[in-house]
Amino acid sequence: MQARTAWGTAIAGLAVSMGTFAQPAAQMSLRSCVGGSPPLQVPASAEQATLDAADRQHFDAAAQARYPLYQRGGMRPYQVLLLRRGGQWLYVTLWQDGRAQPCFAAVFSADRFDFTGDWIAKYRPRPHDPTD
Repeated sequence: MQARTAWGTAIAGLAVSMGTFAQPAAQMSLRSCVGGSPPLQVPASAEQATLDAADRQHFDAAAQARYPLYQRGGMRPYQVLLLRRGGQWLYVTLWQDGRAQPCFAAVFSADRFDFTGDWIAKYRPRPHDPTD
């Protein structure tokens, strides 16, 4: 009888944990490229889009012109995300540092760039789809 109870408890625990894993994540966590820095937490419901290669280059050039310290890094972003977090549009630069997932290197307020409105219309950012 004791073995049956232990088995039932194990099955119940597995069912609960499986249900937990089946739930969509409430947040995305973007690892920082700077060791020891906290990850950037982004609600899964946040509207977001990934810039295409031409717009990524355009953004990179504009960010370098506006922020000389950004230029000092000398690296080019692997991806640039346009996302809305806390009601504000942001650009997040992602770098590939040899690990499986890219890390975020910089976050810029999107309202500082005059092309943001056009890009919101072009990309029509939407919440992250975990099946993408």
